[in-house]
Amino acid sequence: MAAAFSILSTTGFSINEIIAEELAEDKGYNFAEDTLITGIFEFNHGTEISRFEVFTQKSGFQGREAYVFELQKIVGSTPLLHEAVDASYLFRNSPSDVDTEFGVKIVISQGSEQKRAFEYTRCIINDYAVVTKTDNEEGWTQGKGFAVTDKFEFQCMAYQPLNPVYEEMTSITENADTKSSMDYQSEQKNLGRQ
Repeated sequence: MAAAFSILSTTGFSINEIIAEELAEDKGYNFAEDTLITGIFEFNHGTEISRFEVFTQKSGFQGREAYVFELQKIVGSTPLLHEAVDASYLFRNSPSDVDTEFGVKIVISQGSEQKRAFEYTRCIINDYAVVTKTDNEEGWTQGKGFAVTDKFEFQCMAYQPLNPVYEEMTSITENADTKSSMDYQSEQKNLGRQ
């Protein structure tokens, strides 16, 4: 089921629908308060959406710092993200003119409700490694076992924190049930005709 929405155009799909679909697919990992981390990647070749188990903001909150964050997930089907890793490697190690910048939106949700989001633009991949977890594997498996994970480090030129809960709270407008003097005059005329 993950492959069904891993790569898609978000036209016609809301992020809440996609997250709800992901929640229906139980991967067996326990997260407090049913928290889910979703990465939405906007590459030149298309959009890729994937679930992640670890999201860490490393720098960028202080002034003049680079916007750097890490994502980790079980090695899986993320072909566009892996292609970006390969392009970044070639760009750094050969005279390549490959455009390696892309956009990333990280959505942290509980159930189907977005709680926090971070939008990064003009991103590159700083570092990538496949890591085999052998010491804290209980968080990745339902018992003893090994976990093979993708570990990505991203650096971006721009960053926008998003607060969907606050935005929803402040965008509620109450419409009073008021009538104008014209409404009252019209009602009076209608009453007089009866």
